[in-house]
Amino acid sequence: MPETSRLRTVLSATRTLAGGLLDALLPQTCAACEAWIPAGRGLLCAACRQELGAAAGQNYCPHCGRSISRLTVHDGRCAGCRAERFWNVAGIARVGTYRNEALRRLLVALKFAGGGNRQADCLGQLLAEALRRQAWRDEIELLVPVPMHWLRRWQRPCDHARELAEALSRRVHIPVCASALRRVRHAVSQTRTRSRAERFRNVRGCFGATRRPRVAGRTVCIIDNLLVSGATIHEVSKLLRAAGARRIYAAVVARSTLPGEPEPRPEPELSQSNP
Repeated sequence: MPETSRLRTVLSATRTLAGGLLDALLPQTCAACEAWIPAGRGLLCAACRQELGAAAGQNYCPHCGRSISRLTVHDGRCAGCRAERFWNVAGIARVGTYRNEALRRLLVALKFAGGGNRQADCLGQLLAEALRRQAWRDEIELLVPVPMHWLRRWQRPCDHARELAEALSRRVHIPVCASALRRVRHAVSQTRTRSRAERFRNVRGCFGATRRPRVAGRTVCIIDNLLVSGATIHEVSKLLRAAGARRIYAAVVARSTLPGEPEPRPEPELSQSNP
């Protein structure tokens, strides 16, 4: 056996042994469900990877992110977002719906459990894949995460929108502009509100532009973890437009609905078979 081949064999065996020892001492768990996974298999178990793949494959309105059949989208919009005059972004990319268990577990862990880096890496990859499927992806010049108030940041393990934006930036090579906006008023969590109108009232006046937002004349993409009523994105988009942003898009991990509202369901596709 040539010397180089023998050396490669020894190095490969050493890496395998080291990986096995590390896996025994510090077993790796799935970032979504905490199930044990062998070393070198990534951050997700096979079941969660399959579940997230199914979530990413669902059809949704390219303008508002609602789960919907392609057949019900006309001129780039569905009936739902055509009736919502407040919706003020040009388009949206999303991974899935909040009903998807693996996606929900990743989001909850990112926001509350302090597992930040692993969950942000997983979600950043999924969000990058969702963004690459958009025709407008190459227009984006800046990623703008929804800002967090300092008091909320003190209560949470990480600034989840910024973590997502940075994880996404590493994959799509678009810079993050976290200094464009700031949170000027602390409000109760949107999860404690009960209606669409209440969510809009709760977030109104919460954000403000900084002295040098750096978005004038540029196409930007708002980054957030969850979209429910659209109140937060609406408020952030207004400020970015006032600061001179040329065009505004949004990218979120999941879209959900308000309590009591039915979850939008995709309509069945028409049969393509010949009569």
